[in-house]
Formats: sequence, C-alpha cells, structure tokens
Amino acid sequence: MDVPAPARARAVPRLDLRSLFPPPPGPGRPGDPGVCDPHDALWAVAGERAVLLGGPAAVLLQVAHPLVAAGVAQHSAYQAGPAHRLLGTLQAVLTIAFGDTEQGRAAARDVGRQHARVRGTTPDGTPYRAGDPELALWVHATLVEMALAAVGRYGGRPVPAGLREAYWQQMKPFGRMFGVTAAVLPASYPEFRDYYDDAVARLQVTDAARAVAHDVLGLRTSPPLPAVGAVARAVTADLLPRSVAEQYDLVATPRRRAGAAVVRTATRRVRPLLPDRVARWPHAAVALRRCGATG
Repeated sequence: MDVPAPARARAVPRLDLRSLFPPPPGPGRPGDPGVCDPHDALWAVAGERAVLLGGPAAVLLQVAHPLVAAGVAQHSAYQAGPAHRLLGTLQAVLTIAFGDTEQGRAAARDVGRQHARVRGTTPDGTPYRAGDPELALWVHATLVEMALAAVGRYGGRPVPAGLREAYWQQMKPFGRMFGVTAAVLPASYPEFRDYYDDAVARLQVTDAARAVAHDVLGLRTSPPLPAVGAVARAVTADLLPRSVAEQYDLVATPRRRAGAAVVRTATRRVRPLLPDRVARWPHAAVALRRCGATG
C-alpha cells in the first residue's frame, strides 16, 4: 500500500495481545438495561467478537472524509499507538452498548471531552469540529455498517434485513450520545444505506488518511502473531467499498481475496461450535445477568 514517506518511515508500536480482550465494566445497577434500550438486535450484533474485524475498515472510512482526517492529523494520538486507540474506542462502544445507564453515560462523557478539543481548520482553510452533527453522523455510520458487514461475513451467518433494520433503530440513541442530532439521522435502514452510499461516493483519501491507514494496517503484536498484518489488510480490503479501497491502494488482489476467503470460511465454520463465552464479548454476559435474562 502506497503511503507518504514520513508514514513509511515511522515504526508502528506493538500491540499487547491481551488488549484484544478488554474487560467488561462492573455489574452495574440490577435491572438497568442501559442507555440504548431495547437491546435485542443491538446486543445480538454488537456482542459478537467478529465486530473487531471491521474496526480497521471503519477507521479508514472515517478518515477518508477530509475533515475527519484533518482532525485526526492535528489532534489524534493515532501515531503514538493506532491499534491501542482503536481498542480504546471499542471499549467505549462496548461500555455504552452493554453497561448500565450511568456506565454508558460516563463512557460517552469521556469520549465527548476528548472530542471537544478537536476543532480547527484544514490546510485549505475549511473549519471543522468533531461535534458537528454531520461529521458525527459519518463516524456513527461507519461503526454501524462495518459492524453489520463484519458480523455478516465473518460471524457465522449473514445478518437478515429485519435484524439490520432493528439494529439501525436501536443504534440511534447511541449516535445521539455522540452529537448526532435527530434532524440528520436517517429514519430507516434503507434510508441510512442511501445516505451511506452517497457519502462513500464523495470520500477523498488524503495523505493524512493514508498515514493513518499505514499505522492501523501495519499492526505488530507482542508476542508476535505471524501474518496478522496480512490478515488485517485482506479483511479490510474485503470490507471496504471498492472505490475507497482503490484510493488507499488496498485493492482486493487475488492473494488478498484468498486470504479473506480463508478467514471467512474458518470463522463461519467455527462460530456455531464456539460457546458464547468465547465468541461473544464478556460485556454482553454481564448485561444479561444484570437484566435478569436467561439466554
């Protein structure tokens, strides 16, 4: 993948493999389902560990918006540890989705404080701020669509249309917690997809975005995990819209298509055999116990 020379020369920090297993929040207040009630579709999709496979693609989509890329380049800690930041975002998402009301609101406030500092202008003078409802909607959209895509392709079985609609509806309160106003939220999943497809067609990958992609996809682990970077690139190329992947020079080559197919086949065969304590985030089990659910 072609990236600017400074990004190519920068060493990507190693990721401790233990951080791939973030701990759940405390048990919370009994009977409190949290901030995104009801949870049937939300918990069904977001509870799958397979959503992690969509994380790099979501980040690349986010920074393919030039205003988001400018904010990341000028304010973000991606260069200090891109995978660590990605997993920090994942932990916040899991806490908001599965924590009780206070846990979810506390996680959202923490993210909000970080976003409040992200404002400025692009090199051509265009102003941006992370709290802009339109920018917040785009970031929210990438999380929704890449979670559905990752779980649908790598989570054991496709996500049916009815579950996609329910998931979108139940993710709306989540989006509003991050500044996505009701005025900009699409009413239905088909309307959301129209918005998403139109937004994708207007994305422009900048050098700042390519630098982020270099860091996110140049993943190295501790202890070393063979081929993790190649797998990340293959899966990300599989999940990204083709027009965006081409801008990142991340086209689905025969080798990448074969790699994604191997991962997809393996996960689809193995997932039905795995107990939930392995295949799903422990956050979901904590939430079920808190709400008195049995299955």
